[in-house]
Amino acid sequence: MNYLCSILHTLDALRSARDEMAALAETPGGCDGIVQHPDWIAYEVESRDDGTAPHVVIVRDSTGRMVGYAPLLAVNHTARLDLAGRRVRVYHGAALRMLGAGVVAAADERSTVMLAVVRQLHGDANVRVMRIQESPLPNPFAQALGSGGDMRLVPANLLEQVQWTIQGQPSSEAWLAQMDKKRRTDLTQRVGRAYRKLGGDAALHTFDTPDAMPEYCRLMNEVYARTWHHDDLPTRWDDPLRVALFQKLAASGHIIGHIVLREGKPLAYVHGYRVAGTYLVDDLGYDEEIARVGIGSVAVFQAIKALLDRFPGERVSFGYGDNQYKRLLATHSEPCGSLYVVRSTGATAGFHAYAPVRWLYRGLHRVREDMRARKRV
Repeated sequence: MNYLCSILHTLDALRSARDEMAALAETPGGCDGIVQHPDWIAYEVESRDDGTAPHVVIVRDSTGRMVGYAPLLAVNHTARLDLAGRRVRVYHGAALRMLGAGVVAAADERSTVMLAVVRQLHGDANVRVMRIQESPLPNPFAQALGSGGDMRLVPANLLEQVQWTIQGQPSSEAWLAQMDKKRRTDLTQRVGRAYRKLGGDAALHTFDTPDAMPEYCRLMNEVYARTWHHDDLPTRWDDPLRVALFQKLAASGHIIGHIVLREGKPLAYVHGYRVAGTYLVDDLGYDEEIARVGIGSVAVFQAIKALLDRFPGERVSFGYGDNQYKRLLATHSEPCGSLYVVRSTGATAGFHAYAPVRWLYRGLHRVREDMRARKRV
């Protein structure tokens, strides 16, 4: 069977193909996460004023049926490398940013779709740089794209990160049964202790319907402003475009948020997206004024328990990062990192700096770890 690729360059074209794309993204295992859903792709473009545009590669079979797509955005990108505390620019110019780690397609057609997209991108001389961020490693799509012709794969992380998940469980009880008795008891007892300290009518509330999203976003905006990471990543949760996106996602069952409320005041939250059989814990936080209560970790534990019972057999992903709560709750981990795939041109020569800097940095890291190990002994 022959396969034909086309590219969606505009929001109008993206909206016209929305239903076909959504059907593929919502297939169990069809996509990596909510960022690959067509509603999210449209939001990424609409919410930016920096020239970001769709560059979604659509793959159809000889009957015209859409069998998959590559969720790409055309962006103006600056690649930098940290050198002794200084961020040195190695590239500035046009690039494609991949949302997620690869193509969207049913499991039995993923390899065919990936091959079609790789051929399309190889044949487009205007594609010089592609950015894939926070991907499980190894990444089959990046390897295929970077192993042929004049394109090559460039790992961007100086050190790989770790991605943590809870693999499909029949129930929260089965999940807890895999833990040792001490950990299981401690997690359960923390819930009671935290709510006793909070007092009043403190409880975890779930928000997952379109009608609930305006109130959810208002509460999220309020509590997020009192979290430790607000200064690093300011976010307007009640922005009209975000509220509209969340209402669309909620209508399809793709957003489930949890907020701890006491007398109407938000104290902590667990925000995430459910699509293609996986719930991604995208963000969590708590009011710094009550940090000692430990309500942040308690809210995560409560939310995960509820999700495992509500959607038995589905995965829960905590994303990348070596946080303690992820180690405590996850059943599986795998390496992840950020990647570039670059075409060999004069403009991309700076990417050659990554390999020696990674080699040097990893050597220094090993020396530091050896010194710390000796001190512990």
